[in-house]
Amino acid sequence: MVRSSALLTAVLPLAAAFPWAMEASQAMDVQQVSEKRQSSGEGTIPPVRDPLFVSGRSNSGISSPNPPFNAEEQYVDVSKGSGHEFRAPGPRDLRGQCPGLNAAANHGFLNHNGIPTIANTVSGLRDAYNMNEDLSLALAVIAVALGGDVVTQTWSIGGEYTPALSLGGLLGKPRGIVGTHNKYEGDASIVRGDAYLNDGQQRFQMRSWNRLYPLAASEGGLTLDKVARHNDYVHQWSILNNPYYFKGPFSGAVAPAAHDFVVNFMSNHSEEAPGGYLDGEVLKTFFGVSGEPGNFKHNVGMEKIPSNWYKRAGGVHSYNLATTVLDALENNGMYPGIVSIGGNTGTVNSFTGVNLDDLTGGVFNLATLTEGNNAACYLLQLSQAGLADQLAGLVGIVGDVLSFVTDQLGPLGESLSCPQLGDLRNELFQGYPGAADYLD
Repeated sequence: MVRSSALLTAVLPLAAAFPWAMEASQAMDVQQVSEKRQSSGEGTIPPVRDPLFVSGRSNSGISSPNPPFNAEEQYVDVSKGSGHEFRAPGPRDLRGQCPGLNAAANHGFLNHNGIPTIANTVSGLRDAYNMNEDLSLALAVIAVALGGDVVTQTWSIGGEYTPALSLGGLLGKPRGIVGTHNKYEGDASIVRGDAYLNDGQQRFQMRSWNRLYPLAASEGGLTLDKVARHNDYVHQWSILNNPYYFKGPFSGAVAPAAHDFVVNFMSNHSEEAPGGYLDGEVLKTFFGVSGEPGNFKHNVGMEKIPSNWYKRAGGVHSYNLATTVLDALENNGMYPGIVSIGGNTGTVNSFTGVNLDDLTGGVFNLATLTEGNNAACYLLQLSQAGLADQLAGLVGIVGDVLSFVTDQLGPLGESLSCPQLGDLRNELFQGYPGAADYLD
């Protein structure tokens, strides 16, 4: 059960020849950080916080405590000849910051070039991971709106690209989700460093991996409760080390949710563990990491779906919009503050939250967020609210993009009977230097 009394304190680009290898070409060491911004790879280490409670959820999330197991339906065949065997990205293929998306493209569930359509996103993430259509549709549509191409309805899981049907630059060159910092992607990633501390790029951080991996290698594997602990670590680390740390209305929900995605979508399932089990070896495979503790290596763009791997149960047990928010809120109940909107105000350890009531004009508040369809509506509408402001400078025809989003996601919002949400009060973010990416 969600502990609503403790849920929230504030609430919730690439190398020309080998685009997927951008980060390797920019840094000899995956832990390298700009010396003018950080004096050591570890930075100021936050104290370990004990959770207010332990949820004991299965790896299938708060709404799927007892999922069934069907070996035939849940088996993901990536063997040779299956059509989904691993193929490394080629010179023109795009890869980005999300290991799950990279793995899906490397196995052909998403277009191998890293530029899926909306339809390919929905079908591919269902076939690979049993992501529910409402979640994959929302994530794909917003990715298209913020960093993709509305004409071809494509987006990039990595950096910028040239659409097949270009309008001569009229809409601008799509940036891909790598170019949507603090609009779609954000700081406090599960293993990626904050953009400000990495010369604008969210590179793989071995210091984060070295804290995540032992949680999966320990007894019981990586669970939602354990990943909440890691989420709290990276959130507190950014507060203590990044004066530009910022969590926007949507990106502030995406980063905590992405922690949960790792557990919900990468866990292996069986008769013995129908809710899912995620050990260190499976985690390494999905994240493209080789070696052993003390000698790990991140292999850029080489994320894989493991052999003999069974995805989560489908149907009502597929991971959806509502569960995404509810799991994140449960984590925030355990460690208050990891789901929040706001940021540091130009110095480290100066995090100031923005009140959700104020931001949304009272449409969403702490007391009602877990009632009815409000959790799903929150993520759906926060992904769209303020979109006109966020699109400024990205595209030339904002109205066409907004119409596209409304056409794609409007029926979903109507089916959920979501409350009407007007413009966000984005002026509340003027005092946050890290909000420049969000407001520009």
